[in-house]
Amino acid sequence: MALNRQHGVTSDTYKKFYIDSGAVYKNYGESGELLLGATRGGNTFVIEQEIRDMPVDGARGKVVGGDRITNINAIITANFIEMSSVLMQLALPGSAVADYPVAPASKTHDSITRALDIALTDYATNIAIVGEVTGNDTVGGVVILSNGLSDGNFELGFTDKDESVLAITFGARFDPSDLDTEPWEIRHPVIA
Repeated sequence: MALNRQHGVTSDTYKKFYIDSGAVYKNYGESGELLLGATRGGNTFVIEQEIRDMPVDGARGKVVGGDRITNINAIITANFIEMSSVLMQLALPGSAVADYPVAPASKTHDSITRALDIALTDYATNIAIVGEVTGNDTVGGVVILSNGLSDGNFELGFTDKDESVLAITFGARFDPSDLDTEPWEIRHPVIA
């Protein structure tokens, strides 16, 4: 007796996978677009959301239409193995880069320091991960945080016989002139 198997596999299934780690950009698609560097250990995009059920007398549980979004936190975490002063400055909002030594010797390092002040220029227009999608050779999937700012800890580990990885957590910020539009976007490619 043949079993009537149920599944979701179609002839298009293998054209719709997001694969590999993708590339992380600052100001993707904007003036000053910058590929931030090679990563190891993958990258993640998370939309944390709080949806509040508004309970009412007489209802024995949740009711359609009785929910509202009370908090959104969109996050990209990227694990960089390729280091640069630009990346470190992005990981430390409010920091500045200067030549070291200043004078009279020739420069040997970039010196990264910080005062306790985050300027509006420290917010990236966006932070994006552009990933490969099977079945589409021309465009990938894109996840974008608007007004991105690194808001996690700065931790650079040094381990014998291994390479350092700098994990940066970028958080999106609402535009103060439009508090009703969530500060994230997903661009899913059209797959024929």
